Amino acid sequence: MAVHALVDLAEECLNILNDGHFEIIDPGPLHTPIQGFSIKRDENLRLILETDVAPNATSQAIDRPPGTVRMTTERVLMHGLGGLDAELVGVIPYSLKTRSTGTNEHAGREETQVHIAKTNYPKGAPATYVIDWLENLPSSPFVWPTVSRMTSSTSSERAIAFEDGITITRDSNRYRSSHNTAKVTVDGCTFYICALDREDQPAALKPGCIVYDGTPDDGFRKKVRTALSFALGLYLVDLGTTHYDRDWHVVSTLARSAYSLGRRAFDMGPDELAPLHPHYVHGLDATQLTRAVTALSSAFVELDLANLSWAYWHACAATPHIAPAQFGAAIEALQTAYIKGRPGVVAEGWAPRAAWKPLRVSLGAAIDGSDIPDDAKAALKMKLAIFNAVDQRTRLKAVMSALGLQLGADEDAAWRRRNKAAHGAPIPEGEELAGIRDVKLLRGLFHRMLLRITNAADQYIDYTSPGFDYRLLETAPPDVAHMSS
Repeated sequence: MAVHALVDLAEECLNILNDGHFEIIDPGPLHTPIQGFSIKRDENLRLILETDVAPNATSQAIDRPPGTVRMTTERVLMHGLGGLDAELVGVIPYSLKTRSTGTNEHAGREETQVHIAKTNYPKGAPATYVIDWLENLPSSPFVWPTVSRMTSSTSSERAIAFEDGITITRDSNRYRSSHNTAKVTVDGCTFYICALDREDQPAALKPGCIVYDGTPDDGFRKKVRTALSFALGLYLVDLGTTHYDRDWHVVSTLARSAYSLGRRAFDMGPDELAPLHPHYVHGLDATQLTRAVTALSSAFVELDLANLSWAYWHACAATPHIAPAQFGAAIEALQTAYIKGRPGVVAEGWAPRAAWKPLRVSLGAAIDGSDIPDDAKAALKMKLAIFNAVDQRTRLKAVMSALGLQLGADEDAAWRRRNKAAHGAPIPEGEELAGIRDVKLLRGLFHRMLLRITNAADQYIDYTSPGFDYRLLETAPPDVAHMSS
């Protein structure tokens, strides 16, 4: 089998699997004999394997009770022409439907969810480039700094009176170009962020990719994707990866069942954390974008951005009645990560440790000597473990002070109200707009803190103000009373 060179910028793993003339050598939990298969993405971007099976098909899958919680480790192994190997990981058959054939036999079609699909060409040359395939990277409304161009050529020939006539030949070239690319270099690695045209991937919604000049490892590329998501104000959906040799022949591919926040990712943003261009709204200046991506990716481990981004994007996707609690959790996680490497930023307790120890003993003795039931005594003594802990509002003020950031009056009020959402309190009738503004204030507070901690930018975008004003990080959004005066 020939492993073709790159022609179009489009996710390739599924095309190779569907066109590669593979033989399934280990079916794992699938029903067999298998007479044919195809793999596709459903509307939720999950990988779905469809297999046509014989009427007498059976499966070696272990029958587990519904609701069993476990790690799915089942695999399917394939081998293709020319030495191409493939593997499906995390295989979960969920439907087997029968249909009548011309001989009245009842053949079946099995549908199976797949977590990861891989192909590999062991005989191929070493990888020189790698592309990460994305969804939810729109070309608009961004103003991209760099143009990309595609050129395609076609030739045609027509023979008139074939044996003793004339031959008409024509060559034609087609050019397609658009502003849809930004070049970034982080830690010596250069890559290109590309928002793709729908012509490249007709079935996609907002296709994009990151093209690396080199083959950085998975960990580095995850840092870049996470940093780009924050910087662009978009949840970038990770579809998979393709490695290429120096002539752009495919070496290996990986596709994964993607997660898009229940498709909410396609309805959000872009809401950049900071201005990325000196003049244009949604403009992407290569220098400012590089600064943001470099700073955020460099802080990936220290701030545990893998988990912090998970908390942040789910807060962005949440409805207003619960979002304050989720943004509050994201801010607390960011504070904890910041404080961890900076002892002394926040006091360990209301009373110093040396003073708290004897005080706790005295309080415990007072509880023991009180005239209350034993179960109440036990409950109160358990509270002593957290009695000296500094409350979250004091903690926030200490971190903001250490970062040189002003805590605005409305930000402070939104912070104090965030726990109402966590405890199930509804937004009072008539205060819906104030509830939505609280969400924006808490999100903006997270932005200011993250940008200052990482030094990703000097300004932030104030989404609580009409026109989305740019403000210095140290300056809080004006409160409602000030804006109306």
